[in-house]
Amino acid sequence: MSEHTKTLDTGDKIITKYCPSNAIETNLVCNFNEPVLVQYEGKINEITTYFKPLGINAFIDNDLRHYSEGTFPDFNPYDDYKTSMRSILSIKNPDERIEQLESYWISKLRPFEDHLLENVLAEMMDAGNLNQSMTNLSHKTGRSRTTINKHFDKHICKTPSQFKKIIRFRTAIQNHLENEPGLSYNLDYFDQSHMIRDFKKLTGFTPKAFFSKIATLENGQIKWLFV
Repeated sequence: MSEHTKTLDTGDKIITKYCPSNAIETNLVCNFNEPVLVQYEGKINEITTYFKPLGINAFIDNDLRHYSEGTFPDFNPYDDYKTSMRSILSIKNPDERIEQLESYWISKLRPFEDHLLENVLAEMMDAGNLNQSMTNLSHKTGRSRTTINKHFDKHICKTPSQFKKIIRFRTAIQNHLENEPGLSYNLDYFDQSHMIRDFKKLTGFTPKAFFSKIATLENGQIKWLFV
């Protein structure tokens, strides 16, 4: 969410501009699967809330797919959402801002359970199980591949294949940041060509070029958003 902005989607680029006539803009990002350049023009007052898989589902009344139509949809799940977010954006103290944001989300907490997805995600996230086939996951959960795909689309807005690519990618980044230079960061990929193909699909760069860019960032911080 951001204050006094207007966001434009040009296909391969998202441009957020200062726009004094637009009081608040709240966007949901959950279905990008291609590299997109995010460009800011002007001084932007912004807050990003990051939810882990199935995390946001406990705070919304409808399925996640309901809120994600379009490339960069406006997100306004409650009657008081934009008013409350604008109030939080006006807080100058970072700690107080975080406290108020957390209190607001907690006030919207609702029961959410999808045992099938929880079991599938547990299997996929377990060490050594990420590359198991959907047929194997189907046998373990006792549900068809079609049913599993429908649950992913409904509550995660990605296919299982897209989700696997992102998990492998995040693991590769984490391994690269934690390991000494020269150690492998492609343990979750079938082979090096598989890793190169996925990296280029998600970032537009080969692993070598991508990690080279990370090395040049201030304090080693990754200024990228991957969903």
